[in-house]
Amino acid sequence: MLSSLDRGVQRAGRAVVFLALAAMLALLALGVVVRTFPVIPLAGYDEIVELLMAWMTFLGAAVLCGEGSLYRVDVLVAWLPAGFARVLGLGVRLLTLLFALVLTVEGWRVAVLSAETTPFLRFPKSIAYASMPAAGLIMIVYTLAGLGRALHDLRLRRLSQAST
Repeated sequence: MLSSLDRGVQRAGRAVVFLALAAMLALLALGVVVRTFPVIPLAGYDEIVELLMAWMTFLGAAVLCGEGSLYRVDVLVAWLPAGFARVLGLGVRLLTLLFALVLTVEGWRVAVLSAETTPFLRFPKSIAYASMPAAGLIMIVYTLAGLGRALHDLRLRRLSQAST
C-alpha cells in the first residue's frame, strides 16, 4: 500500500513540476511575442511565472528527495568501502532530515507571516511561499522512510553476519 502511495506521490509531483515548467515556458514565450508585437496587453504574467517557479523548484526537490537522488554522489559511494558508504548514506539522510525540518518550519513561518501581495495581480505571496513547507513535509516523510529502510537493512546485515 505504501509503495503505491509513493508511486502516486511521485507521479503527481512529476506531473505538477512538468506542467509548471510548461506553463512558465509558454508564459515567457508569450511575453516575448507580446513585447515584439504588442497586439494584446499581457500584464502580470511575470508574477504567475514567479509563483510557478517556486512550486516547480521546491516540489521538484521533494520528488528528487523521494527518489533518493537529491543529495547523492554515486562516484563517491562506489569508491568507498561498503561499510563506510552505508554510514555516509545514513549521515546524508540525517542531514537531509535536518534540512527538511528547517525548510518546513521556516517556510511555514514565512508563508504564514507574509502579508505581501504581488504588485499587479495582487496575489498573496504566501501562495508561493507555501511551496516551502509543503515540499519540506514531503521531504521529511521520504527521508524518514529512507532512514527506516537503511536501519532495517543494517540490522539485517548484522543478523546475517552473526549467523555465519
